[in-house]
Amino acid sequence: MKAIFTVLFVLLIAVIVHAIFSVTMARIYLGRMDQDGEYITVGEEKLYIEVSGAGDPIILIHGFLGSYLDFDAIVDGLSTFRKVYVIDLPGFGLSRASLEGDYSKKGYADLVSGLMHILNLNLADVLGHSMGGEVALNLAYYHPERVKSLILVDSMGYSKMNFLPSLVEDNEFLNHVLMRYGFQTYLVQRFLYRQKLGDVSKFNRESFHLSFSLINHISPAFLYRFNLQDDSGALSGKIRDIKSRTLIVWGEKDRIAPVTDGERFKIDIPGSELEIITGVGHSPMLENPSLFLEKLKLFLK
Repeated sequence: MKAIFTVLFVLLIAVIVHAIFSVTMARIYLGRMDQDGEYITVGEEKLYIEVSGAGDPIILIHGFLGSYLDFDAIVDGLSTFRKVYVIDLPGFGLSRASLEGDYSKKGYADLVSGLMHILNLNLADVLGHSMGGEVALNLAYYHPERVKSLILVDSMGYSKMNFLPSLVEDNEFLNHVLMRYGFQTYLVQRFLYRQKLGDVSKFNRESFHLSFSLINHISPAFLYRFNLQDDSGALSGKIRDIKSRTLIVWGEKDRIAPVTDGERFKIDIPGSELEIITGVGHSPMLENPSLFLEKLKLFLK
C-alpha cells in the first residue's frame, strides 16, 4: 500500500511540475509574440483582429484552439489581391472571452456578422478552418447576405466534438483540473499538434511554441462554457440549403477530419468544388501554403 501511495505522490508531483513548466513556457513565448492587430468590441466581446492588404474583403476564421497564427503562412500572399481580416474568436488566441456570450457555432457566426456590420463590410468571402469552417457554414446559412463565397478547409459540421467524458464536461471543477493540468499542457499539446500534420518531419518547433502559448493562455472557465454551449453538427441536416459558391479544401492525410467528410460536403453543397491536397494533414495552409494559395487564387479570381 505504501508503494502505491508513493507512486501516486510522484505522479502528482510530476503533473504539477509539468503544468508549471507549461505555464512558464507559454508566458515566455507569449511575450515574444508580434501583435500588430487591434481590438474591436462586438456586444460583450472584445475581438482581436489583424487587417492587411487591399481589395475585396476576405475573412479568415480559425479552428478549435486556433488563432490568427494559423494563417500566418498565407496572409502575405493573400493580401496581394484581397483585403484580409483575420479574427480571433472570443476565448481563443488574443480574444479573451467575457464569459457572458454565446459560444456556440451559431453564436460565433452571429458575432462575425455583427463585426462585419461594425467594419462596414456588407459582403465578404469567408474562409473557415476546422471548427471555423462550421462557424462559416452557420454564417452562410443564417446570414447568407454576408457571404460572397465560402471556403471550407478541413471543416467540421457533421458531428459533435465530444472530446471530454460527460462526467468531466458537466463538472466545472473537474473540467478546470483536466484542462489546466492535462489537456492544455506542453507535452499533450505537442502530441496533438504533431497529429495534425500529414508529414511530422514538417514539425516546426517555433510555430508550435507560439501556438502553444496561446492555447495555454485559454481560460478553463471559458472552455467549460464553450463545451456546455456546443452545437457542433446542429446544422448538418441543413447544409444542402446553403447556396453560397463554395470551395472545399482538404488535406489528404487528415487524421482529425477524414477526407470522406470533404466528399460529403461536395455532395451536400450544390455546385461546390473539392480540392484535395496530397501529403498534408488537418492544416494544409500551414503544411503547403504555396499550393493552398494557388488553389485559393484560382477560386477567388
